[in-house]
Amino acid sequence: MRTLLIILLAFTGLTSTFIGLLLIAYPVLTVYDLPIDFFQPAHSKIFVVPGVIFIITGSTNLAALLNSKQHSRTQYSWSLVSGLLMITWVVIHSIILQAMPWLYLTYLICSLLIVLLSWQLKGKWAV
Repeated sequence: MRTLLIILLAFTGLTSTFIGLLLIAYPVLTVYDLPIDFFQPAHSKIFVVPGVIFIITGSTNLAALLNSKQHSRTQYSWSLVSGLLMITWVVIHSIILQAMPWLYLTYLICSLLIVLLSWQLKGKWAV
């Protein structure tokens, strides 16, 4: 279970940080092949804020990964916080967009697994 948690933390941390950097570096809708009305509820075609939030959530996942690799005493607390932060970001941004893109659904599933695994490994949920 710990190996799966490390894999999920690495996946979500690296990809969300990379996506955040891409959103800041190339803030044009045509780059992402999205229809113009996809971001209409957000009233913004600039991706700086979502990019920064992706970088923040990705860096917390990477911090949790680093703590897990060092066998820190707080490793499961870090992964629990990073999973909850990613879930919060995905839900709030999906509500703003009024849609659930496949990438957000992937992050939501991975984050739920991170929360469940870290809770189990932390010992709060053990049967």
